[in-house]
Amino acid sequence: MTGFRSRLRAGYKEAEPILARMRRVVVAFPEDILAGIDDIVVETNKTRSLFIREACCFYMEKVKQENMREQMKTGYLEMAEINSLLAEEIACDFDCCPRFGPIDECSAYAQAVSRHDVSARWRKS
Repeated sequence: MTGFRSRLRAGYKEAEPILARMRRVVVAFPEDILAGIDDIVVETNKTRSLFIREACCFYMEKVKQENMREQMKTGYLEMAEINSLLAEEIACDFDCCPRFGPIDECSAYAQAVSRHDVSARWRKS
């Protein structure tokens, strides 16, 4: 019996830090929601407490993601005008630069190839 009690105490001591951070909360649920929770709890072999903790964590993560998405949307909308001006400025820089050399040769070749069906030539030979 002594071995069992010492193992029990050791197990409790390991769980103490986790239990110390836990707080008991009383939550009221309508009967239909509680019945749904109980069905899932039985299927997944979990406790109600574990199920509700996991559900709360899942929901908190979802809210964080939605908040982040809204913040990013707001930021992109705030930056839209600046980004548009920068894009126009860069486009103007490219329009002002003369194009010559290998770049033109490559683009001319790409246009010629796209006009003719290269695969049809190879099939004829």
